[in-house]
Amino acid sequence: MICVAATAMLVAAPVSQTKPRHHRGASPDRLCTRAAQSTDLTADQKAAVAAACTQFQAAADAAHSAFSDAVDAARAEVKQARDAVHAACANGQGDTQACQDARDAARAARRQARKEVRAARKQQKADLLAAAGAFETAVKAALAPPSGGGGTGGDQGGGDNTGDEGEHHHPASCADYVSYAPADKQAALQAACDQLTADTTAAQSAFESARQAAIASYTDASAALHSACDGQEDSQACSDARAAFEQALVQIRADLEAAETQLRSDLAAAMATFRSTLETLFAG
Repeated sequence: MICVAATAMLVAAPVSQTKPRHHRGASPDRLCTRAAQSTDLTADQKAAVAAACTQFQAAADAAHSAFSDAVDAARAEVKQARDAVHAACANGQGDTQACQDARDAARAARRQARKEVRAARKQQKADLLAAAGAFETAVKAALAPPSGGGGTGGDQGGGDNTGDEGEHHHPASCADYVSYAPADKQAALQAACDQLTADTTAAQSAFESARQAAIASYTDASAALHSACDGQEDSQACSDARAAFEQALVQIRADLEAAETQLRSDLAAAMATFRSTLETLFAG
């Protein structure tokens, strides 16, 4: 179960990378490919992870599409108002009441468009977070070990495997190790289990902090881009904002990849320490 839990974290963790991406239809390809190529997963587990990947892709596509549609609708409203200004103010009619009314209406349309885009962006973020949460839950469920009765005999000593289900066994849990250890080793083994839990939790917490920082960076960069380009897509300020946004995306991806690598390393180190303790305790 310990190895399965670690695998679940390694497979589920990169979901976060899909959320900050700007591209429509971004999918957790690397994650799903890693699961498909894993030698530790059964065929049923791989199928369940593939189904979760497909569901996440559909949810992410829907969220991106809804946001894009909202932005397109807002731009259309602004363009319509701008066209109305041109029509009302052309041919020397810039001082007329009709021209002034059209300008007022255009300003109101821009304000309303900004509100609609902000609301759509907030909804997109919520939808993507919900999709990622559902995906992570599905992956963890797919990778959970079978819930058999006692699972006795799962220790490394071989023993009899009564109560096992016949498949290639998942490693025993910490509770199993402690339960079947000699009395004089149980306290030390429990301490090793507690340390493994603490190390795993710390690694997950560090990755989650990096993930949240990436989300915040993306949100800020996206807001700056929309603020600079709203109604002035051809301006130098908008061009500069686009360049800054692309740079931010590059940095966000680099930070997430570094966090994922660190998570993988920390989990491997935690497991190695635990296994070393087991070997020491049960040597001879």
